[in-house]
Formats: sequence, C-alpha cells, structure tokens
Amino acid sequence: MIKKIFILVTLGIPSLVLSNPKTTQSLWSQHCQQVATTPGLFLKKLTQLENRLSFNNHGGLLNGGVCWWHSRLTRASQYLAVFNPDEKPLSELEAYSQVKRLRSGKPTTFNGYKNLYEFSMAHPNAIQKNLEEWQISNGGFQLGFLDGLTGTTTLPAAEMKILMDKTFQQMKLQRPLFQVLQLPGITAHAWLITGIQQTDKGYRFQVVDSNYSQIQTWNYQYGDSGFSYGRLPFVNYTTYRGILEEESLSRRLTEVCLNINRPGSQTYFDSWVDIDTELDAKTNNASSN
Repeated sequence: MIKKIFILVTLGIPSLVLSNPKTTQSLWSQHCQQVATTPGLFLKKLTQLENRLSFNNHGGLLNGGVCWWHSRLTRASQYLAVFNPDEKPLSELEAYSQVKRLRSGKPTTFNGYKNLYEFSMAHPNAIQKNLEEWQISNGGFQLGFLDGLTGTTTLPAAEMKILMDKTFQQMKLQRPLFQVLQLPGITAHAWLITGIQQTDKGYRFQVVDSNYSQIQTWNYQYGDSGFSYGRLPFVNYTTYRGILEEESLSRRLTEVCLNINRPGSQTYFDSWVDIDTELDAKTNNASSN
C-alpha cells in the first residue's frame, strides 16, 4: 500500500493561470489546508452537487457516451482545481483551455465561478468537447480506453465476495474509487464510489454515476454474482490504471502544496507530463514485466 502525505504550506503561491496572484494564493493555500486537515475530504465534496458536473453523460463515439472521462474529470477536479468567483468569468476559449489543462493533470484555477457545477452550467460545450477529444485520445475506435479491463458480467458468488471485500478495503484509503462496469459485449460503464458500509448481509455503497444527477446507492448481498443495470448484468471492477491515476492525482497535489511558495513553481507545474502519458508508460512497463 502506498501512503500519501499531503503537506500544508501556508506561505502563498504564484498565480496559477489567468488570475490575481493574491486571491489565487489564498485559494490554493486554503485547498491544501483543507486536504491536510480533513480526512476523506474528496469523498465529502463529491456528495455535494456543487462539486460535480451539471450535466449527465452523453455524446461520444457512436453516441455511446463519455462516462469514463466524465468520471475522471469529476475526480480530477476535486484534487487539482480551485474556483475563483471574484475574477472575471472565463471566455469559452479560456474555459476549453482550462479544462484541457485539468484533464492533463495540472493544477488549474477557474475564474468567475464558485464551483464545478456553476462552471459547467456556463460552459457545457467546452467541457463536452474536452471529454470527447479525451475519449479519442485514449484510443477511440481501437478501444484503447478499455486498457486494464478484463472480466465478465457475472462471477461465481465466492469470487464476487472477494471483489467486494477488496473494494471495501480499498475505500479505507478515503479516496474516490474509479471502477469500470463490465456490461455484455464490449460495453463498459464507469462510476466513482464515494462511500461503502458493511451490513449484516453484505455491503451498501454510494456512487457518482454520470448517467444520474444524484448520488446512487447500491446493495450487495453475500451470494450475489453481480449487479444489473436495468436488465443488463454487470460486475464492477477496479482497474489497475484507475488505481495508478488516483495515486498520480494525489502525488501531483502533494507537489503543488510543497512548491506553491517557491520561485518558478508555475514553470515547474507547466512542465509536468500529461497524466495519460504517465499512465501509459506505467501500464506498459507493468505488462512487460
């Protein structure tokens, strides 16, 4: 298990993209302080509508949706985004550029809005364009975005219990858990688990599902072989790539909080490799070993 330590730095930071330095300094210092002092902060934030996208999953290749990237952007925004309502609102072009910066895994300030929900209400097209381009960049019709997913739509009850027990243990890290839902054929959905509780009969857990505006609650009972999405059977898998991505987001935020008061930190943040490039390298190395 990799332990992550978030460092609180209170000395202020240089401007992080298109913003008044003093205001941005206080926003990022506050964000770092909240992360350092509030266990499970990202899980708590995701339960609040204001910290999620204002629109549901739609569009994408063959109109099949962009659920993976909708979920990934929602998670990334909890780690690497702050919102500055006191500044002039971003233009559509600026909004597109800032979303692209965030999806690449760099700290991003969104001017003119209080939170992710308000920003996405104002710029749904800029966000959707990013999600669809992100989908294509991850493989598109070659289905490269399914990297790391292996599984079936049902499992023997004993194997399903092992999977759910592991999910319960993973949630003890108090981080949003990205999972892929293997549906019949090559269809796969995704969600973020935000909470899980053990019951006498199994587990109850809460998810941010990009097909719904509200938090969804699911129940697993010992003996189950999977779940049903409508009438479609599925099993929820935690992928290796998804775990690596959360670790990268945590590490990048730690780097922000460690370096925000240092000269040249903006240049340092800008030099970071795109998060997908990092994940590609790590998954390729793992598969070759």
